[in-house]
This record gives sequence, C-alpha cells and structure tokens, in this order.
Amino acid sequence: MSVQMPGVMAPVTASQDTTETARQLKREKDLEKACQGFEALMLNTLMARMRDTLPGDSLFPESNASDVFQSLHDQYLTDNLSQGRRVTGLKEFLYRQLQDSV
Repeated sequence: MSVQMPGVMAPVTASQDTTETARQLKREKDLEKACQGFEALMLNTLMARMRDTLPGDSLFPESNASDVFQSLHDQYLTDNLSQGRRVTGLKEFLYRQLQDSV
C-alpha cells in the first residue's frame, strides 16, 4: 500500500508517461492538420481571386451550375495542393511558429 504525502509529487509511471506522449503526438498531428487546412483556405481564396480577373468563357455561358462546379473543382485542387510538400511553405511556417505553444 502506498501512502501519498501532501506536497510531494507522485512518481511518474510508465503508463502516465506513455499517455502524455500520446497526447503530445495527437496535439502535434492536430496542429499539422490545422496548418494544412489554413494553407488550403488561403490557396482557395487566392485561386478564387485569380479567377475573378479572367474574362468570361465564351464557349460555355455563365450559370449557377458552372459556378458551383468551378468552386468545387477549385476546392478539390487546393485541398490536394495543401497536402503536398512545400507548395507555398505557409503550412511549414505556421507549424514551426505554433509548435512551441502545443
């Protein structure tokens, strides 16, 4: 039977250490995913603004369906771009800046 004295910290057991390591890894993974999502959002905004500068397509008339398709296609592209390595460097920059706060 172990007696805990007030003011004295209990020794860290292997299971507590493993649990803390698992939590830290989960936080790092969540931060990485958040940075990737932010990069995808920035790329999507950039692509939308670039498309706004282009003249309309004379081959296909403008419609809500084509706007929705174009928006979904841009989102798909930017999500895939953000999953790559070093597309813009924004994801890596954010991760390095925020990893000490995790």
